[in-house]
Formats: sequence, C-alpha cells, structure tokens
Amino acid sequence: MGFGGSVSAMLASLRQNKRERKTRFDKKGLDVNTPKHKPFVDFNKLSASNEIKLKNKIRRSKKIYNRRIVLYTLLALIILGLLIWWLFIDSGRPLI
Repeated sequence: MGFGGSVSAMLASLRQNKRERKTRFDKKGLDVNTPKHKPFVDFNKLSASNEIKLKNKIRRSKKIYNRRIVLYTLLALIILGLLIWWLFIDSGRPLI
C-alpha cells in the first residue's frame, strides 16, 4: 500500500480536530439555573382593530419605501444616460 503517509496524516488531522460540540444552551448566562438568566417573555396579542391598523401602517410605509427606491433608480438612470450622451456628443463620435 503506497498511500500510508497520506492516510496517516488524514487520521492525525481528524484526531486533532475532534472537539466537544457546544450548543447555544451550553453558554454561560443562557442556562435556567444561572442568576443572569432572562425568562421568556410572552407578549399579548393585538386586538383585531389594532392588528388591522398595524398592517395598514406597515403597508403604507412599504409603499412609500418602494416609491422612493423607484424614484432614486429612475433619477440615477436619467443622470447616467445624460452623462453618457454628453460624453458622446463632446467626443464628436456618433452614438450609433
């Protein structure tokens, strides 16, 4: 077997890389028995009218955000087009 060196190096590497796997709950401060533990907070549900108001508010803000993005994109494209047009006019070469 002519692959003894590579296999032994692989096994040594695997042996050295072994470690205990830790989870989020093993960390200090997240265990229930530690004094710094923060209990789970269950928030009250919204009433139907408040939920509708919140949904409408989120939709309005999303619509305003989307309009701004479209406006900025169009403005950037117009400026880029004018810049390219100005560069070609200034150079004296035809656009097509």
